[in-house]
Amino acid sequence: MATILVIDDSRLVAHVAKNILTKKGHEVLLASDGAEGLELAKSKMPDLILLDLIMPGDLDGYAVCEKVKAKGADTEDIPVIMLTSKAESADKVRGLEAGASDYVTKPFDEGELVARVNTHLRLKELYEKLQEKNRQLQELANRDGLTGLFNHRYFQQALAKDFQRAVRYHEPLSCVLLDIDFFKKFNDTYGHQIGDVVLSTLGGIIEGSLRETDMAARYGGEEFALVLYHTAEDAAYMVAERLRQRVESHEFKAESLNLKVTISVGVSTFPHKDIPDHKTLVECADKALYKAKEQGRNQVVRFQHGMEN
Repeated sequence: MATILVIDDSRLVAHVAKNILTKKGHEVLLASDGAEGLELAKSKMPDLILLDLIMPGDLDGYAVCEKVKAKGADTEDIPVIMLTSKAESADKVRGLEAGASDYVTKPFDEGELVARVNTHLRLKELYEKLQEKNRQLQELANRDGLTGLFNHRYFQQALAKDFQRAVRYHEPLSCVLLDIDFFKKFNDTYGHQIGDVVLSTLGGIIEGSLRETDMAARYGGEEFALVLYHTAEDAAYMVAERLRQRVESHEFKAESLNLKVTISVGVSTFPHKDIPDHKTLVECADKALYKAKEQGRNQVVRFQHGMEN
């Protein structure tokens, strides 16, 4: 069941609440003041908090609630039910404004307490499911439908942030652009369905060749992009060359066909005197890719100063 934190300076009230909720199968944690309650909320991350509004010390219930529900706090999404012996609506309004979800007036009725707790636990469960669905939808929005790799838009957004971090912490960052050699011939000769199989298979090879911390994206058409974190030029070249060899030796199976595929690859790395920003990092990788094609394809070329398309 759920873990519920009861914050109340009255031992009687706290233990009555604990007995009621324990009988319903919940795990109940007790705190006798605001400071202890706030610490337990942060360390145990309960599913719900029952919070007395009037408590001694610097942290009364209102202050605890505000800290628990503060925007950006780890505890922000934990529902809080106020425990109050006051009947004045102004006190309840103040608690609700502090972030509480509901209230129960002491001495509370067992049935009412259980009902309100169950209601907010259910709402929390539904909210978490909604958040997970939204996360999944966002993940789908960031992915290329054919290859499963990240799409061009996400690649650009992520690289902009990654480049700023590399500058701030003086870390190497490498970009790899690769293109399937003579891909148009695959589509013209075998049709776009076979071409799609080649793209999808290559996406799997790329993903299987990288560290979990690196990023791979379908940059557009038959072109793919990689971001290699904490990776200097020599190491990036080795990663690109191993990938090129793996593609060259792989047998691409599409329907009854066994196809051979090669790729041309360009590599650029920050820090570099010609690379002041993330857009230039990609442009330099593209210049190196163009040079790889110009020199005969099926090879890896590093960006060098003065290299032009």
